[in-house]
Amino acid sequence: EAWLDSKLAGCWLALAVARSNTFAAMQMLSKALVFLTAAAVPSFAAVSEHAKGLRAKLNPAEESMVKPFKFDQQLIVCNAYPSQAPMTLTKNGGETLASGKNALRFRECREFDSHLKSHDKLDLMLNGIGMHGTFEVGALPASDAVLLLVLQKRDHSKLLSFQSFAFPVGAETKEAQLAVIDAYKGNHSSAAHLKVEDHIITKKGDHAMSKRVEVLNFNRVYTVEEGSYDASVIGQKATKLLNLVQNINFVVLRTGEDGNFPESLVVFPELQSSSPNLRCTVLTMVLVAFLAAFMPSP
Repeated sequence: EAWLDSKLAGCWLALAVARSNTFAAMQMLSKALVFLTAAAVPSFAAVSEHAKGLRAKLNPAEESMVKPFKFDQQLIVCNAYPSQAPMTLTKNGGETLASGKNALRFRECREFDSHLKSHDKLDLMLNGIGMHGTFEVGALPASDAVLLLVLQKRDHSKLLSFQSFAFPVGAETKEAQLAVIDAYKGNHSSAAHLKVEDHIITKKGDHAMSKRVEVLNFNRVYTVEEGSYDASVIGQKATKLLNLVQNINFVVLRTGEDGNFPESLVVFPELQSSSPNLRCTVLTMVLVAFLAAFMPSP
């Protein structure tokens, strides 16, 4: 393809027009159009050797046109395995995310400043009891996302298990996103539901105000309007205060093990309300599709 030679790159069109053979000129013109189209459109596929040679001569601004997009994939990990042993976490066998005094303890969630990509491997170890598991990142959403990984105990076994979700990231809204996860191990765990109601502070003599109540299924991600709420597992007296802020991702995690660790709710992040009388105008909870972003390594 002589028309790609760097010495003739500036004059290929003139040579094509000067030819007397009309059919040959049309061939050259079609090649020119194909070349211009390929140069103007970003591509994720492999390019030809000729195109690679030409791309090396472009200035940096033009070179960025052919770079693949990079999405921001953040990571939140929660340790819901009922044990006094803290959890260490490493990525791809080298990058240490949590270890030593910084290891992740039972009923603790943490956001890590580590970007993920498909096929990354997360190694999790419970120090002191020798429990180890490796998880491989599967297909990630083609967008910015916050990925949630919950380490828990497998049913009727001491082996590790996990749940994974993705918080969709979009334009700024007036809602928070709330992942409601059940990692409790005990009788009737599968029948549990989370009750969420308005958190209202009343003074002596004030008229009682009606509370709006929603019953949520576990292991789902919901969008919830900003406000303060009381959360509890149906049938349990203990409640947990939720102060939800718009455009922030929250986790409510049911943890414990029958006979060993008492049932409790963990909220992450646990924010203090800026106003003790904060109350949402409408208690609206919308289930959003969640994405399984991880898969166990064979």
